[in-house]
Amino acid sequence: MLELSNRKLDHAEVVAAKGRLDSTTAGLFEAHCCDLLHAGCRTMVFDFQELQFLSSEGLRAILGLSKRIHAGGGKLVFTGIHGSIRDMFDIAGFLDAFPVVDQVEPDIA
Repeated sequence: MLELSNRKLDHAEVVAAKGRLDSTTAGLFEAHCCDLLHAGCRTMVFDFQELQFLSSEGLRAILGLSKRIHAGGGKLVFTGIHGSIRDMFDIAGFLDAFPVVDQVEPDIA
């Protein structure tokens, strides 16, 4: 199960994910974020503080979204990356490819 919520932070949308981002929930995650992009959002902060599990399908969804965001001239930032989620990001090379911050701050975007 995956619960998604978002809130506005200056010019960015903070998308908080709670639960599992896997083959069952990746489509929901992509659809939620694509809706934000279609509504004009250019900068997203993915808050994974409460994400408990991330699969390779979840990583694929993140990569696809990053391509869409960057193609539109936007920016993608991650926060709350810890434990096994951080390990997955490290193995996939995401720690080097994307900005990862410790906490969401107003000037992040």
